[in-house]
Amino acid sequence: MNSIQINNEVNLTYPDGFDLMGEEELIRYFRTPADRWGVYNAEKHIILSVNWKKAGFKHLFTDAESYMIEVEAFLHRNLLNYQRVTDYKMKIGKKKAYAIRFEYRVKDAALVQVCDLVAFKYKKHFYSVYYVTRKVNASANLPAFQEVLNSITLK
Repeated sequence: MNSIQINNEVNLTYPDGFDLMGEEELIRYFRTPADRWGVYNAEKHIILSVNWKKAGFKHLFTDAESYMIEVEAFLHRNLLNYQRVTDYKMKIGKKKAYAIRFEYRVKDAALVQVCDLVAFKYKKHFYSVYYVTRKVNASANLPAFQEVLNSITLK
């Protein structure tokens, strides 16, 4: 297992076999490397990424639930064949977290991806944890995401 501290506030562990995503990969998959950390496992076709956004007056959202609504609206507008599969609530530390699982099609391919996205607010930031894998591998790969979520501690 590997450990990382993100934005000096969020600690998590992730399984061996993942490589750190560089700026180029972060741009390719998420459009920007700003305020984002990510790793990928090429063999298992998994991406794990965390981004953070400062909460404040210029944003319309005030809690993790309203933030998730905004993020999902963005995903719906920008991903090909976006379809929500389910949503659920959980705790990250003692903070309420809101999560969705959705599917989308990769541009220029018939490949369908599944993503679990968990959002929570801690101190002055909103955090989004993304776990992306191919749909055909999802049932085998998603238990590892639960381990990542269970490992999160807040500083």
